[in-house]
Amino acid sequence: MSNSKIAVGPMSSEVVEAIFRFSNYNRKELMIIASKNQVDHSGGYVNKWTTKEFMNFVKKMREMYPQSNVKICRDHCGPGFNGIDGLEDSYKTIKDDIENGFDLIHIDFCHFRGSKEQQFEETKKAIEYCYSLNPKIMIEVGTDENVVTNFGFMNLEEIEREVEFFTSFCKPEFYVVQTGSLILEINQAGSFNKEFVEKISQILKTKGIKLKEHNADYLSLEEIEKRNGIVDAMNIAPQLGVLQTMFVLNKCLLYGIDFTEFLAEVYEKGKWKKWMNKNTPENKFLCCVIAGHYHFSSENYKKLIEKLGEREDIKDNIIDHLMGVISHYVRK
Repeated sequence: MSNSKIAVGPMSSEVVEAIFRFSNYNRKELMIIASKNQVDHSGGYVNKWTTKEFMNFVKKMREMYPQSNVKICRDHCGPGFNGIDGLEDSYKTIKDDIENGFDLIHIDFCHFRGSKEQQFEETKKAIEYCYSLNPKIMIEVGTDENVVTNFGFMNLEEIEREVEFFTSFCKPEFYVVQTGSLILEINQAGSFNKEFVEKISQILKTKGIKLKEHNADYLSLEEIEKRNGIVDAMNIAPQLGVLQTMFVLNKCLLYGIDFTEFLAEVYEKGKWKKWMNKNTPENKFLCCVIAGHYHFSSENYKKLIEKLGEREDIKDNIIDHLMGVISHYVRK
């Protein structure tokens, strides 16, 4: 188990409730990290929630679990992360997030179409806009881009320059570091570069900034332990969606409920393609397990939950199952 803070993607309403329930029962601070594709000012794939609707659900959770301590965070706010390149959409997200009570905004302009200097300039403007709306808003900077990078001193020097730049006008809560983690299919396909990450951790500690690792899903207890004292916070997300999908499908198999229409929809939409590694598209069941969570708002999925609900308290059982993943990562 980890000394790091854990941030969880809101893959479903059950995942969100699992986060609050775990925090409430175990008196642990957790974070929810909403991507623009999941929840945004114009809606997302999670329950088709707008930011306001999502925060209304969060309010309900806080009332149900009064001892919980869950920070609400925006993950990767910047152009290109939801297929929209313009700056206007990112600023709408910032405004809507802060007006609806988000605690932290991750400003990531790595896809901004311009030079590195222009990226820095636009990042600074976006952060200053955040502070103009809420001077106490927490800021996360840096990017992970889900690639295994070349670990070398040039990277280290570049990171030092970035940190100097950010601390010249703000004090970020977290700096995202490419640690070597990489999610493909339903596996952790990366390799944690401890020596490199330790060096970055030392740089950040001198500035009072916490080191954040993204793509930390599917880690063994041994791999989690390697990060203790180095990584201050870890993001996990797809793993929760996969586990919920598998749990529901296994329950359908138990009760003889036909889920072929749901699988056909998931496969046809093709959201699984970006996660594939060594397997082929012919492994349709794996493709559907990988991408099932993108379709929890579909009528086909709702029908499965309705039928399962006639046999057991399926939503509560999903929540309890998901809490096991959080427990795997959190030191009690």
